[in-house]
Amino acid sequence: MTDPQAQSPKPKPGVVVRPAAVEDMPRVGEILVEGFTPKFGVVFGSQMDRAPRVIAQIERLRLERGLCALFVAEVGGQVVGMLELSARRERLRDLWGQLQIMLREIGPLHTLRATVGLVLLHGATVWNTAYVSNVAVAVGFRGRGIGWKLLQSAEGWARARGKGSLSLHVAASNPARRLYERFGFRLKRRSEEWLTEWLFGIRTWLYVVKPLVGAGDE
Repeated sequence: MTDPQAQSPKPKPGVVVRPAAVEDMPRVGEILVEGFTPKFGVVFGSQMDRAPRVIAQIERLRLERGLCALFVAEVGGQVVGMLELSARRERLRDLWGQLQIMLREIGPLHTLRATVGLVLLHGATVWNTAYVSNVAVAVGFRGRGIGWKLLQSAEGWARARGKGSLSLHVAASNPARRLYERFGFRLKRRSEEWLTEWLFGIRTWLYVVKPLVGAGDE
């Protein structure tokens, strides 16, 4: 998922991007839910107030198990943005761990709803590339180039691992696609998804790729 407001091509001084730590996960959960409130509202329904805590716990599990690479952006020591890359495929025990978190926090009925929604939001991962699964910037810090700096860190991570490209999915209606175009992403594939249209009001998705010149293939 990509936050529609996480866009600006010229980073301002004072923005520091670093690898996320476990201690950052509560704030990461808040930023993700804040950035994608309409989507998470559908996913969690009447349990929306618990969404930041649930997402924070899931992201902590993913980070600790090496499922993702997470970067956070700080301004004045405050975490104000995040970017997540998929690092490896999820195994059954990883999925079970995430399911246990939801069962404990929101109960079985809401867990079923949330599981379907989260699978749709995260189920498009592509594995022959460095895949960006989430980008979000906190309200009040958008338009400062934070999304750009996060993407630069993602590109550095990808190059260091010999990835041949950086890629992500973005809704065709998402203004953030302009940021990705400026950053060098190009349209690879366009798809129509009726289920995400029914749940989230998003029908058309763009799969965009930035080739990394000089990087080796995976």
